[in-house]
Amino acid sequence: MVEASSPEELLDILAKVLIRCFLMGVVVLLFWGGMIVFAGDLVYNVHSSFFPMSRQQFYVISYTGALFTKVCVFLFFLLPYISIRLVQRKNRKNN
Repeated sequence: MVEASSPEELLDILAKVLIRCFLMGVVVLLFWGGMIVFAGDLVYNVHSSFFPMSRQQFYVISYTGALFTKVCVFLFFLLPYISIRLVQRKNRKNN
């Protein structure tokens, strides 16, 4: 495990973690979208065997879930990453 000896190093480590989490979230969203586009019937058949629903309900649930995931990924990972990098840039200019 890496120990940060200064707040600048801690922010750098945190920024790296946040951008990796953002990229993994984007990969999940791309996989989700790909499954719906290229294997929509299979995904619908699997889910409708567990939960009775119409195809329209399935697409509404899937779209809503993807939208919620997208908002969370951007809000909790990308925006803090950008904020940290802006603070670091400001600190470098002042020093």
